[in-house]
Amino acid sequence: MKKVSLLILTILFVLPITVKAASNPKVLTVEASAKGTTINYNGTTEEDSHAVMCKLYDSKNEEVDLLSSAVENKEFTGSFTVKEKGDYKVACANYEGGEIQSAKVTVTESAKEKNNPDTYDAGILVYIVLIVFAVIGIIWLVVYKKKSKNK
Repeated sequence: MKKVSLLILTILFVLPITVKAASNPKVLTVEASAKGTTINYNGTTEEDSHAVMCKLYDSKNEEVDLLSSAVENKEFTGSFTVKEKGDYKVACANYEGGEIQSAKVTVTESAKEKNNPDTYDAGILVYIVLIVFAVIGIIWLVVYKKKSKNK
């Protein structure tokens, strides 16, 4: 029995086992457009794709942001928000890998900065109220102690 078991194990280890990796569904198209500081993208994929990963690159080809988008009926959508105007590239691929499709877009507006810096007035008001309550509490304690000593 030991010889038969050893023979079976030897055959299993010696026989070549072929494994075929499943091919990743491809992203077929990617389109991008800009409105204000928002870059909207959409595209299509082959069957059996469930999600895509999209990266946003600036004009220096540096990665700015990345998002994943769900695929429904072979279509996906998403949006990036940028701070500066300029040329950008949206590159998308199936979430598990595969060929990358990309689209270029130009943002013509930059994020508006606040004209006035935040002065934290609301935070100061909280401290003033706490100090007033503390002073009232101390005064009440002093008066209460004096009244209880006088009794």
